Order: sequence, then C-alpha cells, then structure tokens
Amino acid sequence: MADGTEKRSLPLLGTGVDATLARLAVGDSAAIIAELKLATEQSPDDATHWLRLGTAFAAIAHPAEAASAYARAIALDDEDVELRILYADALGRNGHHDQAAFQLVQARRLAPDDARVHRQLGVAFFDKGLFDKAIHSLALACSLDGADARTHFVIGLVHDARRDPAQAIVAYRRAVALDAAMLDARCTLADALAAVGELHEALRELEIAQRLERTNTRIARNLEVLRHALAELSLRRLLGKSESIVGRSALVEKGKLARRGLIDTELGSFIRFEGAALELWAHFDDDASHVLDRVVLVLCDPEHALRVPDDVFGVTVLSRDGASERADLATGASLAFLREVLGCPLTQASAIYAELVASAAPIERSGARLGFQPLSFEGRSHVGLSATVLDETTR
Repeated sequence: MADGTEKRSLPLLGTGVDATLARLAVGDSAAIIAELKLATEQSPDDATHWLRLGTAFAAIAHPAEAASAYARAIALDDEDVELRILYADALGRNGHHDQAAFQLVQARRLAPDDARVHRQLGVAFFDKGLFDKAIHSLALACSLDGADARTHFVIGLVHDARRDPAQAIVAYRRAVALDAAMLDARCTLADALAAVGELHEALRELEIAQRLERTNTRIARNLEVLRHALAELSLRRLLGKSESIVGRSALVEKGKLARRGLIDTELGSFIRFEGAALELWAHFDDDASHVLDRVVLVLCDPEHALRVPDDVFGVTVLSRDGASERADLATGASLAFLREVLGCPLTQASAIYAELVASAAPIERSGARLGFQPLSFEGRSHVGLSATVLDETTR
C-alpha cells in the first residue's frame, strides 16, 4: 500500500461451489486440481470449467494460478459479473491492483447497482492507496446494501489507513453488529481499541473472538498482553494508595499542588493539596492501612477553566470531525483526575466523563462512585468532581 500500512486479508464474497470444490475443505487438493485441469483440457471452450479451476486455486491460496484460470473464463464469457469480481480479487491478492480495478470498472458497467462490485472496487482503491476514491465506492456500496458487514469492515480499514481511529472504530463496530461471527473485523476492532487505550473494551472483543475460534494462538497471545496491561494500570490506581503515593502523583506534581494540611468541609475532613486553578482534597481511611478512599477534584474558578486551554496536564481530545485538539482546563483536569484515580486509559476516562456530564446523578464505575457537586469553601463557590471507593473488594 502507498502509505506503508500493513495489508490485511480482506473477506471474499461468497460464491456457490459444487461437490467437487466442496471436497477441498477435507483435503486432497492435488487430486481435485488435477481433476479440474483435466476438465478444462477436455472442454477448453467451457467457461464454467475454468471458473471452477480458478475457484479451486483461490481456495488453496494460489492467486496467480486462480487469476490465470479466471482470465481464460472471461475470454469465453465477458458478461459474467461474478466472474469479473472473482478475477479482480485474485489479481489484487497477487499485487496487480491496477488490473483488479480495471476488471471491477468493467463489472460496474455491467451491473451498476450491484453493491458487491462497488465494495470490491473500494478494496482495489484501498490497495492502491487511493483512500478518497475507496470511501466513495464503499459509500455507494452501503447505499445499495447497508447490511453488508464486509463493506463496513473495509471502510474501517480505510479510516485506519488514513489515521482516523475514531471513524475506524465506528465502522468496525458496525461490521460486528451486522455479523457477530466475523472474526477479522472483531480482532481488528480490538486492535483499534487497544491502540487508543481502550483496553477494557479491547479485552471484551478479544474474549468474544476467542469463543469464536478457541485454537487461534494470536488471539490468545493478545489476550495475555491485554490482561497484563490492565493489571499494570490497576497498580497505578490512586484509590487504595497511601498519602505518599498520592503526593507523588501526576495530579499533584503536574498541577503544582502544595499540601496544606487538614481541612473541614461540608463533605467531611480532607487533606488539602492546593494550586492556583485547582485543588485536590483527599480522605484516607481510618484503619491501619490509611489509604485513599475518597478524593475530590476542585476547580477554583469553573467558568475560567472552561475558557482556557489545558496547559497543565496536556490532555488532547478528538473533535467531532475526528481531529485532535487541546482540551479546555476543566475537561483536561477532570480527565486526568479520572484516569489516575481509577487507573484507567484516557479514552475510558473520557467515556466516563461524558456520562457524568450528561447525568444529574452520581454513577458507579470501576469500583467507585463518581459525581459532580457544588461546594462552598472559604466564602467561594466551587465545583467538585468526587470519587469514593464503593467497598473493600473494589480497592
């Protein structure tokens, strides 16, 4: 591909096979290929024999031989749309993307309303690195058949190649919603989720994929890596940690917060870490462990924090058009707070934050009760984002 993106194995459209081709599934491919070759020798002007031979070669991953057989078939029957689609797929798998695109353009002339033609033309453009043309063809395919999971899968691959992970994930999710057993799409979705830090969601998708194919070693290996990464994240979770660890956290150090001692508030007693734009109020349990069980992020001037960019924690967010941009200080501080307090990836923190903003009531996530609440302290009004451990088992 033009941009160096790894070429993925793309799904082939379904095509009917007769009893001879069905035998390929149980082995003895050499004998079957020999039998099909003999048929082409005995009836060289029968396009069906060449089609069957090409399909057999494609089934055993011999794209060059498949393309040669399909070419003979097309020379005998150049009006067969299905045949041109299969020929284009074999050409593409053999690296002849220009020729593949030409065959699909011819197929489009024969069947302009065939969604499969537009989808495979999108694949050909994808392989050539022509991503805008690929999206155009795939959009046409969707307009003709919006329920084809493979079209949405390829749309996701194109967005991935264009470095647009948000749109890629949307497309992959649509693909697996339409075809829950589509292993390539589900594994690619898991890869995309993990790449943006959404490790819990990636784990869920890979667990589903493993149930679909329990002997797949790649899935098993990726599951092990994800579980290890999630365990590492939980070690960085501030809830359940000591005061010395809280004092060395990124929230305190990047926020330039100074420890000011114990304060009494309407929410109870806290150790106060004070900064110019925000504060952290931390409560440690009363048993011997003396670990963090409740913490509140306080924005000293909420309106100002919404107007200025986050130059403290450096948090970026995806805009509606998929581009990255610097968050405002209120959002950046809140996301940094949730990420560290819960020990979760930034994307998960972002999803939780969106829920909190949309909810009037506290929510429970990752073993903590989370919520916004107005505060009054030292004669000033503040907004606090609090996190409280639910019980012993969640620490």
